[in-house]
Parts: sequence; structure tokens; C-alpha cells
Amino acid sequence: MMEPQLSVDAGPAPTDADALERLRRFGGGKLLRDMIALFLVSAPERLTAARAAMVAENLSSTELALHSLKSSSAQLGAMRMHRLCDEGERRMRDGSLAGVPALIDELEQEFARVREWLTNARDEGTP
Repeated sequence: MMEPQLSVDAGPAPTDADALERLRRFGGGKLLRDMIALFLVSAPERLTAARAAMVAENLSSTELALHSLKSSSAQLGAMRMHRLCDEGERRMRDGSLAGVPALIDELEQEFARVREWLTNARDEGTP
């Protein structure tokens, strides 16, 4: 049986530096650095929670972990992560784990890219 294809690769860019600039304008460099630091700690925890819930076939807990990650991803401009989480949430609401292992694998790979992007933005002081 073939796994459903992910549909999140089409569309906008994987990251949005404007989101970082909006946070900087709203709360200054300290807020941006704090938000990035929190995300870099919480995102792996949420990914771990999503994977554990998926393995346990707990759709509602998987959906909750993905929803939490989706919100923070969008806020920091990690738009591909946001789209992947949204796709996972949709699958959970449809009651299907089909394709979710691959989706979580992609989320973990995307987080590695986002971590590098956010770390550079934080260290350079610019999006």
C-alpha cells in the first residue's frame, strides 16, 4: 500500500524572514532572541511528543503536539514546518495515521534546517 504523498512542498518559501522582523519591531531584539531560544528548546520536545503519540496510535495527542508546533513555527516564519504540521493535523482529524511517520520524519529534517536559519538570525541579529 502506498503512503499518501505530502502536498506541502508546493507554494511559498520554507522560511519567512519578515516574520522575524515583525517580532523584532513588536518587542525588540530581546523578544526575538527569547522567542527563538524557546522555539529551539520546545520544538524538539513537541516533535518527540508527536512521534510518541503516533506510535501509541493516539490521534488526539498527535494532533495536539502538531498544533502546538504549527503555531510557534508560523510565528517565527518557519512556514514549511507550519504547513507540515497543518497537514498532520488534517490527517489526525480525518482519523488516519497514513503517511504520518514520513511526515514526522520530514518535520524533523525541516527542523534541522530551521534551527540553523534561526540560530544564524539570532547570532547575526538580523533575519
